[in-house]
Amino acid sequence: MSGEFIKLYTVNAPPENAYFLRNGNVYFYASNMDKYSVKGNNLIIGSTEIILTHMLSMQTERMETAVSTGESSIKKISVKKFLEGMKSFPFLMNTSIVLAKQVLLTNRIINKNIDQLEGVEKIIRDLAITYYKAVNAVNMEYDKRKLPWLNDILKKHLTTLTFKRGEAFCKSQQSITVETSHHLSDSMVEYPRGSIICSEGTSGEEMYILQAGSIDVEIKGNKVATIDQPGTVFGEMALLLNETRTATLRANNNTVITVIQKKMLKQICEKDGDLLKNVAVSLARRHYFNLIKINTVNKALIERDLNNTSCEGENKPGQIDKIRIDLGKLKNEISEAAYKKNADFLDPIVDLIK
Repeated sequence: MSGEFIKLYTVNAPPENAYFLRNGNVYFYASNMDKYSVKGNNLIIGSTEIILTHMLSMQTERMETAVSTGESSIKKISVKKFLEGMKSFPFLMNTSIVLAKQVLLTNRIINKNIDQLEGVEKIIRDLAITYYKAVNAVNMEYDKRKLPWLNDILKKHLTTLTFKRGEAFCKSQQSITVETSHHLSDSMVEYPRGSIICSEGTSGEEMYILQAGSIDVEIKGNKVATIDQPGTVFGEMALLLNETRTATLRANNNTVITVIQKKMLKQICEKDGDLLKNVAVSLARRHYFNLIKINTVNKALIERDLNNTSCEGENKPGQIDKIRIDLGKLKNEISEAAYKKNADFLDPIVDLIK
């Protein structure tokens, strides 16, 4: 009935079903303060936690509450049927489009909330990101070399609040990476240095996979990032959502890219069954970490308001000092290990910590 709402699932509940929205509207409460909605016809809703739990072995409870309007037509999809559906192109495409929409809308919430943060909160965020990147770099070296003394350093830092805070900010921004099969060799295009791959404001009819070289990402004529990891997928959001490009991409050197046209996507995915599945899984991860980031930023906003109205508790300068102390300890441990173990491969990590 009109005016009524039906709760599909609540935060912290187990992901027991996905949902098929024949028509109508679903509201997602990313936090007590933030909500967004997805509306339309024949949409697959509630896939993030199922993908993480059953396809990535990341046991994940519901990260947000979902409510449909009373006039919406919606039915449950069992986990078994959902996983079977992920083997078909139409189902995968549907799931990817909804996930891309959720990533886009939660990005907007994050940007809105970050804009409310003042200088000290931004310092805390930046310090946490530095801490995470340094610990993660040590972790990558340990995975490569399996040196026990590297693991001793990791044990002290992988579970800290600062690491978790930085992880949420970084992982929600991670690009999708895939291995390109030989079936896509005919779709490779070489771009000479300085040439434009796609322009800001144009329609997104292609997605791309970087094979070699590097790409500058420009917004309003300003370089904001570089894409240089082979296998990185980009342009997928505009393609999935029929959105215009949000940035200009320019070849930084002679660059080889696999160009996947939207009209050819089904044909390509029939040859390379993992391509769209990897896109969907990566979008689910980004949505998951976006929700963590929303709550992290909200906590900072709440703490700021509490500090403005009460003299109790730890003040922001104190939190900054604590994170800087943690960073200093981390830097000293890595520097000492690099010196004692003659491990010059750790020098770039030391340089990362300013």
